Amino acid sequence: MSSIPCRLLVVDPSPDIQASIVRHVQGRGMSVTAVEDPESAVAAMDHNAPDIVITDLFLPGQDGVLLTQELRNRHEACPVIVMANNASEADVVQALRAGAIDYLHKPIAEDELAHALYRARTVSPGNLADLSGVCRSEHRLIVESDPAHIRGVISWIIKTTALTLSEVRRLHLRGALQELVMNAAEHGNLEISYGEKQQALAEGRYEELLEERLARPQLRTRKIIIQVLYEKEAGCVVYRVIDEGTGFNWRDILGRSPDACDGKDASGRGIFLARSLFPDLTYNDPGNEVMITVPLN
Repeated sequence: MSSIPCRLLVVDPSPDIQASIVRHVQGRGMSVTAVEDPESAVAAMDHNAPDIVITDLFLPGQDGVLLTQELRNRHEACPVIVMANNASEADVVQALRAGAIDYLHKPIAEDELAHALYRARTVSPGNLADLSGVCRSEHRLIVESDPAHIRGVISWIIKTTALTLSEVRRLHLRGALQELVMNAAEHGNLEISYGEKQQALAEGRYEELLEERLARPQLRTRKIIIQVLYEKEAGCVVYRVIDEGTGFNWRDILGRSPDACDGKDASGRGIFLARSLFPDLTYNDPGNEVMITVPLN
């Protein structure tokens, strides 16, 4: 097993169940985030990129089967364990078909939980840094330009390529990638200017603006390419985001001083902040390809 603590997300409306699971996993190299409802679970999945999820089958507002499907859609590699007090065989089968890998009966016995977590950890992808003999790895994702897909894609990237980073550094990387990939979709492929976006947001018609751009044949077929290169010898991961737009004048934005990035002209602020977190951020000459290098130490 990896020496990196395993992040466990527990979804259950009962504080007693949450506390019981926390007690059971003490000393097992796990950090636990506990939430009460599906909405909080989805937010925690996107924010924390847990390694394993344990969720009740019968939740307020949404059943655990639908939540299992949602969580697996957001990050397919994350194993989900379902639990319930009096679930029927049909309920359990439905949950397993939705993507759950195991079922626990409430009240949860400590040894059964330990076995379920062990099985979940053995089916989870390991960290590249822990695999002997692997010196280089590449991922290449081709993503549609609809911004609705971007959060889930970035969660997968963080989960798959950045587990060796500290929690703070993962948050920095998530924020930077969110900005760069959103820019590639909105400003690059869909050709939405900063002014157009701000006006649409102010008027409550941002979704209409996206639909209008995605309906244009010359724009909707454009894709975003995200390349991730792990270099063990160099001790870094390189992230590259490429869009199919015409580019932009990135030199003016990166040449600003911190005082120049104020509320009067906030265009490019996200790129400016991304470079503040990752100073080696670079663009190609046209401005439709951006790269950041993240040290693993």
